[in-house]
Amino acid sequence: MSEILPRKYMILLEVASGEYHTLDQIAEKIGITKQGVHEYMKRMREDGLIEIVRGKYRATVKGIETIFSYLEELEKYLEERKRKLNMMEYSVAIADDDIREGETVHLFMKNGYLHAGRGHGKATAKAVENVAKGEDVAVKNIKGIIDLSLGKIFLLMLPPATKGGSRGVDIKKLVDFLDGTKADRIGTTDAIGKVVMEKAGIKPDFEFCAINTAMEMAQKGLNVVLAGEEKEIRYAISKIEEYNAESIEEIEYEVQDFSGKSHQ
Repeated sequence: MSEILPRKYMILLEVASGEYHTLDQIAEKIGITKQGVHEYMKRMREDGLIEIVRGKYRATVKGIETIFSYLEELEKYLEERKRKLNMMEYSVAIADDDIREGETVHLFMKNGYLHAGRGHGKATAKAVENVAKGEDVAVKNIKGIIDLSLGKIFLLMLPPATKGGSRGVDIKKLVDFLDGTKADRIGTTDAIGKVVMEKAGIKPDFEFCAINTAMEMAQKGLNVVLAGEEKEIRYAISKIEEYNAESIEEIEYEVQDFSGKSHQ
């Protein structure tokens, strides 16, 4: 249990449910040093969670309420994880062919979605139901690895309004650049990006929560263009770098400023 609960709550739970006269007793029960227990107990007494009554450590009413509140949150968390584990038994794909229940199908990614069909894809699964081509199909017993390469994000850095905004952008150069990216999706982070795309005759695929959306699309194998004012693009770079620092496979990105100078 001590490996599940944070030490603070483990100590508080022990004090609330046991009979302890010394820190040594608590330290032995929890499996940490006496000094460690002392530091926790000191802070919890200052917070009004623990008190000493007739030589024994006791949890206060506030301490009891704190424990119940934490355990309720922990129970909700574990129930949610259990539900998600149950959901993982099945996956949903788009049928590339008419599929029969019990048929072995191949799984592959296309346009950011999982597809199921015949003839290609290293991963296989069993279809749970009869479906026609183009319908969603539940599959189970997935075997193998689904091929997926991360997409690339092209960040189009535009001048702020104080430096001309959309009026400072060479629209023809921008359009030529977009043609070269062969992007699957185009998004904008702000008003300047939206106006620039309108001038270029392009309707953005997404405009809100654009940075997170672009990263999620890239994780699903799509190449994405994200256009916005300079500070928004710099923030996007920081978010991508933050993801890359914690991920096994990094999202590749390229920055293109309004003058056409690019760097990675």
